[in-house]
Amino acid sequence: MASEHDIPRSLEHGYETRRSIDQRVTDAIKRGLKRRAQSALRWGFAQIGAATSDRNHPPATLRAGDPRIKRILVVRVDLLGDVVLSTPAVRALRRAYPHAKIDMLVQGSYAGILEGDPDINHVHAWNPHIWRDPRNWIALSTWTQTLGALRRLRIPRYDLAISVSGDIGSIVTRLTGARRRVGYGREAYRWFMTDPVPGGRYLERAHETRYVLRLAAAAGATPQPGDERPRLVVSPEATARMRAILDAARASKGASARPIIALHAGARNGQAKRWPARHWATLARRLASDLGALVVLTGAPNEESLARDIECMAGAPLLNLCGKTSLPELKALLAQTDLVISGDSGPMHIACAVGAPVIALHGPTDPKISGPTAPDALVLRRPIWCSPCYDASATAECRFGNPVCMKDLAPGAVFAAARKRLGMESAPSAEPAIHGAS
Repeated sequence: MASEHDIPRSLEHGYETRRSIDQRVTDAIKRGLKRRAQSALRWGFAQIGAATSDRNHPPATLRAGDPRIKRILVVRVDLLGDVVLSTPAVRALRRAYPHAKIDMLVQGSYAGILEGDPDINHVHAWNPHIWRDPRNWIALSTWTQTLGALRRLRIPRYDLAISVSGDIGSIVTRLTGARRRVGYGREAYRWFMTDPVPGGRYLERAHETRYVLRLAAAAGATPQPGDERPRLVVSPEATARMRAILDAARASKGASARPIIALHAGARNGQAKRWPARHWATLARRLASDLGALVVLTGAPNEESLARDIECMAGAPLLNLCGKTSLPELKALLAQTDLVISGDSGPMHIACAVGAPVIALHGPTDPKISGPTAPDALVLRRPIWCSPCYDASATAECRFGNPVCMKDLAPGAVFAAARKRLGMESAPSAEPAIHGAS
């Protein structure tokens, strides 16, 4: 059996070892240059906004049921979890404008997560972040994709567009030609919003769902108790496909009544959010051997090597579905599990939105801002003096090159919490779940 110290070659560098001083200095220089470039862009776009906006005629307050608001666009071109956490705002807008057409713009790879949502009429798919890479500026495909996307966004002639994506969202909403544009003033380029909302994210310690609901309120909606919890629709077809896969895996192991536990080890928005692969392997081995669980590994295609390494180190039979499920299938899979264990990730928020029991592992990110929205979820973390440190200015990377806040969260503590969450025995103290209203 593989030892938890037998780290595969693919994990010998990067996360599992501290970055050199040269690498950290280089990263600091890059961050400084990025901040200067962002400041220059903000000044330049502010001049464009001032030259093209009508500041002499402030618009009237947006009110629910306004018959002039017939077409609404919600722009959320961030990561998967951000899209999930924006659905409460869409639900509030649907109540405020029951007869309006409500569309949403997301990155193409995330469109499937909104499949079946009764509050959304159409999902536009486009990634405007391709313009952040200077190499794409000279690529013909970048220009054709952008022009095509903007043409599709302008055809509906939206009456109201809501930017939930900071500065890039303010540009997109401005280019749609929408008559009214709502977004946080501190996140948008100046004069790009017709209805700027004071403040911005991370200026106070509030959950992401609250931030997006404030934008919905500025657009005329009235948030209600319970809106803070996202809800996703699971299709019967995807449910049937995932049930067949899980039943076959359980039958092959000779057990038909064991708990199904999904582990999501990846972290798209920064390596510091990752729990070490060797810890995941230790946990998976104990869940499989001590609890007789069917342990399922989930993840995106670019996380397949990480899942294989965990499978190799675990030395126990696991069901590796990393890179093998679509987003509709991932929703269906998580909805059928007895427990989902994940770091601060999109799949963790999906699990909460489909009603799966959740244990969330937090380190650099603040669970009061991005924690699970399910009221019965458990948040495990090791509070140290520098955690949480993430401020959304860049990806979550440890400034010391050694994310102790995640590494020191022991597999034994997570295993005990899993037994507690499954109703088997008591667990060590954990932070309460962060409701959207916290």
